[in-house]
Amino acid sequence: MGVIRTLEDLARIGRQRTVSDRSVHLRQDEVTTDLLLDTVSADRVSLDRLSIDGALTVRSCHIDELIIDHVEADALMVVNSRIGRLTIRNASMGCEVTVIDSALDFLALHSCGTTRLERLRVEELVQVNALRGTLHISNTRVSSLTVRSQAAGGRLGRPRVNVRGLKAREDITFDDLWLSAIGLEDVETCELSLQRVRLDEPLRASDLRCSEAVRVNGLVVPAEESTITNSTVRGAVEVRNLGLCESSGGAGAASAARLALHNTSVMSLTSASVASSVISLHGSSVTGTLGLPSGSSRYSLDSSSSVGDMELAGQVFRNGAQALSFLERSFTEVTSVALESVRSALAKRNRNREVDELYYLARQREAAGLSPLRRAIGRGLLGGVLGWGVRARNPARVLGVGVVLTGVVLHLAGAVRDPGRGLTDVTVAGKSFVLAMALWLNVGTGTPSELKTAEWTALAVSFTAAGMLLTTLIVGIVIRKLVR
Repeated sequence: MGVIRTLEDLARIGRQRTVSDRSVHLRQDEVTTDLLLDTVSADRVSLDRLSIDGALTVRSCHIDELIIDHVEADALMVVNSRIGRLTIRNASMGCEVTVIDSALDFLALHSCGTTRLERLRVEELVQVNALRGTLHISNTRVSSLTVRSQAAGGRLGRPRVNVRGLKAREDITFDDLWLSAIGLEDVETCELSLQRVRLDEPLRASDLRCSEAVRVNGLVVPAEESTITNSTVRGAVEVRNLGLCESSGGAGAASAARLALHNTSVMSLTSASVASSVISLHGSSVTGTLGLPSGSSRYSLDSSSSVGDMELAGQVFRNGAQALSFLERSFTEVTSVALESVRSALAKRNRNREVDELYYLARQREAAGLSPLRRAIGRGLLGGVLGWGVRARNPARVLGVGVVLTGVVLHLAGAVRDPGRGLTDVTVAGKSFVLAMALWLNVGTGTPSELKTAEWTALAVSFTAAGMLLTTLIVGIVIRKLVR
């Protein structure tokens, strides 16, 4: 192994021979053994088109600027060093690049194969361009990270990106990539961006902590659900143009690109996609505003998720059908959580009539999932008859129908018809309907003497009790609406 401990030793292995201004530039030189730079101190070292029969290692060095360009070596390693600006470009095919246990001001990697960045401290930007192999980043602190573009996959296949234990003071950006997969775990940053990224495997991200935003724009994923798990975003999550790989195309719900948030808290969430896409929340919460989805994007909320507020964009719900139409456009399924989210948003805006409409729909749907008997009581009696205490028209309709039917029955039975008076007698029919109203509304009109029996008294009490319940409920609902 060729061990280099001084700049003079490094200069002598190439054509430069001498040191100029504490800088060495080796160009188109050959080294017939491993090359180790050990405890070298320099202002600038440039290794350009160097051919090394073995590995190139930079260990315990202090170099203000180190450039490694078009170096042919079995492996390239920078370890336990202090480098100002480190630039590695066009590493040879099959050469693994490893930078570990080092402090740098700036790191630029261009057209490198498998790359490992471990336990680094980078004061400024880490920039990775034209990936040709898997990128591993772990236990590293940077100011910002940018991974942009990659070389054609070819026989080596498309590269992967695995990031674990990364802290970025500013932002992390993945841009213009077609990768086998991206895995993010224990990542802390201000802003995370995925732009024009295509994946052969679902996105897997866990333990993300973003203080400002997560922006996804032009992400193309396979049919399997991509996930963000156990994460916190104290700002906005913006998902735009989430798409499905052509090879995963299908019909129905399976043809939608899916991104799921599990046990995750975000400040706000918006989604807009031309292609069909679904953003799912499982045990997650939107503490601020859930934006109105646009295009073919929709949300899915499970029973353990919550939404603080929802953008309504001027939507007006004059009846239940309009409310259901809005919910079906915004959500994959009209669940009680979805209804409650919209109802809560309406309540914050003091749109009380629409709040009552959504409350009625929510209770009716909850009752639909009960046992047959409880469903009949809930949907039929409490909902259909009593209107769940918010719809005055339901008890008013039942009361009106009850009065009309009672009047018809009394008239047909001849309860107030004198002998010789026919069914077509308008006066007798009027008396029958007046008596029916008196029975239901508990108005004393004077009951005919022939009706003063125990049976008719019991019937009158039954009608009166039902009528008092309905009228009291109607008056209560109307007064409540007027007071609000």
